[in-house]
Amino acid sequence: MTVMSAVPSDAALMREVKAGSRVALGALYARFAPPAYRAAMSVCHDHDCAQDAVQDAFVAIWRSRASYRFERGPVVHWAMSIVRHRAIYLARHRSLGRGLNEGTTRLEEQAAEDDVPGEFASREDAEQLKLQLARLPQTQQQVIQLAFFNDLTHREIARRLALPPGTVKGRVRLGLRKLRAGFDVE
Repeated sequence: MTVMSAVPSDAALMREVKAGSRVALGALYARFAPPAYRAAMSVCHDHDCAQDAVQDAFVAIWRSRASYRFERGPVVHWAMSIVRHRAIYLARHRSLGRGLNEGTTRLEEQAAEDDVPGEFASREDAEQLKLQLARLPQTQQQVIQLAFFNDLTHREIARRLALPPGTVKGRVRLGLRKLRAGFDVE
């Protein structure tokens, strides 16, 4: 004689979840995770985002389990709605975060405070730049130093040196071209 185990329905599992059964939540997760992940991927278009959306959704399902009403529809629709909303939220949040961080340096790309090889290379680059700048005509050195080391605009340099802005721009452009050529040779 074989004993057949009955697979509990979604509604039966949800009743147990509402009663506080984490085992029942695990069973719902096992049942809903694959379609939930597909739904989240269709919104996020990113594996990490989709995985986070599914995980966050099931945490939200656990926390809001008392708010589920059987008369409003199947458990799967309620759960997938939560997954979809989490995926939308995370996708928007991450796209905004990328926009804000485009102009900033990522933390792992920044030199550590005790980055001796990085400091050495920076010093060597600075020395190389000083040598290359010294080879430029005085007029080009002056405008490049004011532009890059004093952080002045072309107009501010033009006023300070009593030169037309076009002349300042031309000197900066020519000086930078010579600097670039000097670095390419070495």
